[in-house]
Amino acid sequence: MSPAMSPPMQELVSVIITTFNREDLLERAIRSVIAQDYSQIELIVIDDFSNEKTAALIDALRPECEQRFVNFIYQRNEKNSGSNASRNRGYALASGKFVTGLDDDDYFLPPRLSMLVARYDEKYSFVCDTLTRLDKDREHGGDNAFRVISLQDILCENVVGNQVLTTRDKLMAVGGFSPEIKQQQDRDVWTKLIIKFGPGIKYAFSTQMVDAEHSSSRITRQIKKYTSYRKLYFKFRPYMTEETRSNNLFQLMSFRGMSSAKMNKLLWGKKKDLKLRLKLLRRTLKELF
Repeated sequence: MSPAMSPPMQELVSVIITTFNREDLLERAIRSVIAQDYSQIELIVIDDFSNEKTAALIDALRPECEQRFVNFIYQRNEKNSGSNASRNRGYALASGKFVTGLDDDDYFLPPRLSMLVARYDEKYSFVCDTLTRLDKDREHGGDNAFRVISLQDILCENVVGNQVLTTRDKLMAVGGFSPEIKQQQDRDVWTKLIIKFGPGIKYAFSTQMVDAEHSSSRITRQIKKYTSYRKLYFKFRPYMTEETRSNNLFQLMSFRGMSSAKMNKLLWGKKKDLKLRLKLLRRTLKELF
């Protein structure tokens, strides 16, 4: 049976966009929020110390935004503070019951907010859908097809994506975005929400478009990716089953450049038993840490 789908449709939703020197992409993101078929929206744009072009864009869009939204807020950081600090600033300013984010290089399809609000169920920590990359065909899995996201699911990998819809109270209760996590910060927050408020729920339909081509030009160096995964591993290791720990260790080994041949030997060699594989993995810890 599908989760409850009868929350009030006119609760205020705060959408937080953080941006840095991407005025062309930012305009597309803002216009996708303007185009929502949901009426009660607060839009908050946090500018992480961009050049003057971003402020000029906001000035040009302000009349339209103030007419369209219940509330429109634009604030510029006094220095470049990073995405986590910018997001936390935006969520702290939010006055909506519901909150969600939007990266400045992505955009929403018109029914996104109405579909997610209609499917929000208080017994879950958040609701999300299946994002679509611009270089892939959009697939529609049915409006009510869904999966429950458990703690072990999110501890193995980010099966959620980069945005959810939840309540402001829940997000603030887990402390928002952790400043020490420079990558995988979305997964960090989703994990904290699930630990505190229970599983999330993910629908098969897609109402968010991710600019994969643009994102691919911003791939962070492997060492930074390794550092963030390592922090998450130690942060949430007490919550992991042995199988989940094993999966995380394999990820860490790949980030440290372990050869595919060695990885395959551990994964698919003769010693397939989980306990034996874990024993082999523990021997590699000196390499990793």
